[in-house]
Amino acid sequence: MANLKEVRSRIASIKSTRQITSAMKMVSASKLRKGQNAIHNLRPYEEQLRLILNNVNKGLKEEDKNILCSPKPVSDALVVVVASNKGLCGTFNSHLLKKTVKHILILKEQGFKVKLWIIGKKAEDFFKKTNYPVDGLFHDLIDKVTFENAFKFANQAMVNIENGTFQRIDFVYNRFVNAATYDIIAEQILPLTLENNSDDMGRSVKKGEEVEYILEPSKKEIMNELVPKVIQTYIYRILLDSYASEQGARMTSMHKATDNATELLKNLTITYNKVRQSSITNEIVEIVGGAEALNA
Repeated sequence: MANLKEVRSRIASIKSTRQITSAMKMVSASKLRKGQNAIHNLRPYEEQLRLILNNVNKGLKEEDKNILCSPKPVSDALVVVVASNKGLCGTFNSHLLKKTVKHILILKEQGFKVKLWIIGKKAEDFFKKTNYPVDGLFHDLIDKVTFENAFKFANQAMVNIENGTFQRIDFVYNRFVNAATYDIIAEQILPLTLENNSDDMGRSVKKGEEVEYILEPSKKEIMNELVPKVIQTYIYRILLDSYASEQGARMTSMHKATDNATELLKNLTITYNKVRQSSITNEIVEIVGGAEALNA
């Protein structure tokens, strides 16, 4: 059985660790709340903006379609993986990276040559050990998500589609659901996919029920204005989703770590009391034995 000094040392160490995990949990909870509010405020705007774009796109001639919405030939694809810069967030990064590798293999099977843009140092550390070509690193985007940085990044992605550097851009990220849940998503962002089957209220439109619109200026000009805004907002929301999911994962992980430390402290305290009681009993036995020897 361990001696008192060893047990006391372990108790002190675990108490210190519990304080750290508890503090990290509270910090993550605060960041999560901010990220969650930002997502809830942005999603209705994004959905309405996308709905307007879909409505304007109805009946648009093929030659008037925006280049960012036009299908491209199978050639070069870019995969943007959105991970985290820090660890201690459970399986947040590991599951995301596995999904990324699977998605890359799917694109290669379709005939694409794949390159990577990486957001998050944890993803960079992983892909350094592989043969996948990394074309860009953008770790600053996820430390503090701002619409200015997101829009600049989105513009850079759109330029690569417009000049033909890439024919397809996919994002792999964690979509925020709630504090304890997130979904790993791999989806095509560019070229932008549009729908033609909804009315101005978002209801499904059946054949023969199409709604006519009077648009000013032309549909082409409106599309050229709306498409970049939709893509910028879309990518901004993706970064917010990943940020909130990371904070939720870290908060949950630190909460479990704090609970485990509390349980371990409880067991160590019992062990300490047993060792202490055993030590006291031995000392009493030695004293009584010595007194009896003197009286003999």
